[in-house]
Amino acid sequence: AGSWVYGTFSTWIGDPDKNRAWDMLVEAKAKYDNVIASDRLNEEEREKASIQLARCEGSDWFWWFGDYNPGDTVSDFERLYRLQLTYLYRLLRETPPAYLSEIFAHGSGDPTLGGVMRQNT
Repeated sequence: AGSWVYGTFSTWIGDPDKNRAWDMLVEAKAKYDNVIASDRLNEEEREKASIQLARCEGSDWFWWFGDYNPGDTVSDFERLYRLQLTYLYRLLRETPPAYLSEIFAHGSGDPTLGGVMRQNT
C-alpha cells in the first residue's frame, strides 16, 4: 500500500524550482484575470486564452521540475513551460515578463532512470 505521491504534495511543490514555476503561473493567472475582467478580448480571443491557461495549469509541468529528474529532460519541459506561459501572455495581448526568457530549472537526477518515479524512502 502507499501513494505514488508519498503522502505529500512534494511531487508538485516544495522544491525551489517547482515553487518558482508556481509563482510564474500565479502571475500569469492574475494577468489573465485582469485582462478577462477588462473585456478587451473578443469571445474567440477569450476562449483561446482560457484553453492556453488550462495548458499552463497542467500538473505534469511541476512534476518535472526539481533536482531528482535528469537535466536533459528537465531542460525540455522547462523550456516548453516557459514557451506556454509566453504564448498565454501574447494571447492576452500583454508583454511576457523578461524572466520567461531565462532558464529557472536544471534537474540533476540520474539519467539512467529517464524520469521514472523516484522510490519512496
